[in-house]
Amino acid sequence: PNHAAELTAGYYNLDDRDGYRTIARMLKRHHASLNFTCAEMRDSEQSSEAKSAPEELVQQVLSAGWREGLHVACENALGRYDATGYNTILRNARPKGVNKSGPPEHKLHGFTYLRLSDELLQGQNYVTFKTFVKRMHANQ
Repeated sequence: PNHAAELTAGYYNLDDRDGYRTIARMLKRHHASLNFTCAEMRDSEQSSEAKSAPEELVQQVLSAGWREGLHVACENALGRYDATGYNTILRNARPKGVNKSGPPEHKLHGFTYLRLSDELLQGQNYVTFKTFVKRMHANQ
């Protein structure tokens, strides 16, 4: 609850202070982009002992980048071949959904799919992946 790992790494990110926004501001000054990982991870899939909240963390980091006008990208951390993981990525890619009247207000500048493997390219895994790719490009 006190964000010990973040404090140990040298940045101050508490409930009343967005430590990632200050990082985003610095990146903006240097004309950099922001790329973050774990876009497929869900809070409910993590051990409660870890006090990890990857969904909240991803949204905080991506939102900080968008608020500062950065190009924001992300990637998956784990090899996932299921619709639940892909849907979590899609929610992070466009938190306000698909805008039928034009490009979405907030969207990823890029997404890196990690863990290309023989398992991904087999049977239903590949069918599910192709659906995910089509949905990532919806209204783009």
